[in-house]
Order: sequence, then C-alpha cells, then structure tokens
Amino acid sequence: MMMLRSRNRPRSRLVVMAAGASALVLLVGLVLLLRDRSATRAQCTEMLDRYIDMTIEADPELARLTPAQREAAREMKRAIRKGEKSFAQVQGKCEAEVRRHEYDCAMQAKTPNDWEACLD
Repeated sequence: MMMLRSRNRPRSRLVVMAAGASALVLLVGLVLLLRDRSATRAQCTEMLDRYIDMTIEADPELARLTPAQREAAREMKRAIRKGEKSFAQVQGKCEAEVRRHEYDCAMQAKTPNDWEACLD
C-alpha cells in the first residue's frame, strides 16, 4: 500500500499543476475578454460628455464671464452639441466600436487631444 501512495503523488502534483495552469489561462482569457468588450451606452454618454466638457472649458471666451454666466454658457453649449444630429451618430458609433480599454483611456485624458488619441 505504501508503494501505491508514493507512485500516485507525482501524478497528483501533475494534475494539480495542470489544473492551476488551466485556471490561469482561463483567468487571462477573461481579463482580455473584459478589456476588449464594447463600451456600454451609459459609458459612451459619459465619455462623450467628458469630451464636450473639455472642449467647452478650452473656450477662452468663458474666462471673461462671471462664474454664474460661465455655468449658464456651459449648459447652453452642452445642450446645443448634444442636440446635433452628429452627436447621435457618434453615440451609435461609440457603442459599436469603442472598446472598454479605449473608454478607460478617454476618461483619464486631461485634454481633448489626449482624449482623441485614445480612440485612434
């Protein structure tokens, strides 16, 4: 009986190592799959809102306004841009083409140019 146990140990280790390797491969695959999934509708809206806000903030004319006027101007510009036909087209294109890692990059961008570079 003792000999039987010692013979099975190397095989047991091999099985455990194979199971561990399989689990690791599955985990890496899952991470890659999640990384490359499409951005959701809500994420696209959030990402596009961020871009609009960054481009509005870059407008030098806003600097001359009072804080209340600046906020009113921002809201007006935001509403105008979101009402444009092209915004709806970009929203649809985002949902079809933008991947999660591109969304993450765009949401961390500091400038409109950085944002755009995330999607190139």
